[in-house]
Amino acid sequence: MRIKLPVMTFGGQITYSRSTTGVERAAAELLKKIDAMKSVMDQVIIGFDIEYRPTFQKGVPPRKTAVMQICGDNDHCYVMHVIHSGVPHSLKLILEDTTVLKVGAGVAGDATKVLKDYNVSVNAFQDLSELANQKLPLPRYRWGLASLSEVLINKQLQKFMKIRCGNWEAAFLSKEQQLYAATDAFASWHLYRVLKSLPDAQRNNIENSEEKLTVALP
Repeated sequence: MRIKLPVMTFGGQITYSRSTTGVERAAAELLKKIDAMKSVMDQVIIGFDIEYRPTFQKGVPPRKTAVMQICGDNDHCYVMHVIHSGVPHSLKLILEDTTVLKVGAGVAGDATKVLKDYNVSVNAFQDLSELANQKLPLPRYRWGLASLSEVLINKQLQKFMKIRCGNWEAAFLSKEQQLYAATDAFASWHLYRVLKSLPDAQRNNIENSEEKLTVALP
């Protein structure tokens, strides 16, 4: 029987914004925090993720990015409903800043989608799956936030389909949607820090073990 792990949930303040003015104000506040962190850190790290409404139809392209969520500490996450606001100036500055590292699972794909949807470059990013394969003494794997949470910190990241595949283009996000989005950004930031604290795995030994295992199979 599988042991039920404690749930990972962001417990800090969530700033939700949806109008152009509101998102600009929130991003400007975050930008000030980032500038302050630059003076005391070698590199500023922010957890970054996006949400968009699924289509559920084969051959239909994904809908436009609806939400961007950013978290840079334990205390505060920003959930920006960009389907209504667009990407205002301060948010664009954060995304394009090459000195601010954006971290997340599948973040390269998110960056490509944001560029396509809003013509804004997300510069300087690190995919947690790639980093995990560099750090963990395990066979290579396509890691997601949920699997990394279980392996690294023994917590479960709940992925309720009703929320995950819900309407991210709604006029206003529900409290559940806001918390889901914020938790993903927070998990990205937190798990990156955990991974960076680990030494690099001895990849050659792992690959040799995988090869021996393959040969031994009938």
